[in-house]
Amino acid sequence: MFADLLLREATLSDIPVLVNHRRWMFEEMMKVQRVNYSTADLDTMEEPYRRHLKRHLENGTVSAWVVEDETRIVASGALELFLWPPRPGDVTERAGLVHSVYVDPDYRRRGIARRIMETIVEAGREQGLKT
Repeated sequence: MFADLLLREATLSDIPVLVNHRRWMFEEMMKVQRVNYSTADLDTMEEPYRRHLKRHLENGTVSAWVVEDETRIVASGALELFLWPPRPGDVTERAGLVHSVYVDPDYRRRGIARRIMETIVEAGREQGLKT
């Protein structure tokens, strides 16, 4: 199922696709979660998210992964590191936020989102995240 696809860490050149995937994720969430974002809300989000990704991919506080078939990126997801106060069992003062996981509808039900999530969780463990 997944063997014909390539999972790799995203680069700065992938930002346009990551921005599109985040928008499409929100558009699909609107269909199932009774959340209504206007087209203007979605349009307004794109440039700040593009800048956010560039800044945080460059400084290492965001890592993202994409899944490619032979011709295009069909899925993506990201892990964002942020400061968090010490708490019982975790005094690292850091936590991770998984965000912007998206799989093209034509590629769903193949375990792609699971593979992205496993990769994100493993990356968090490698960075010493507990939360």
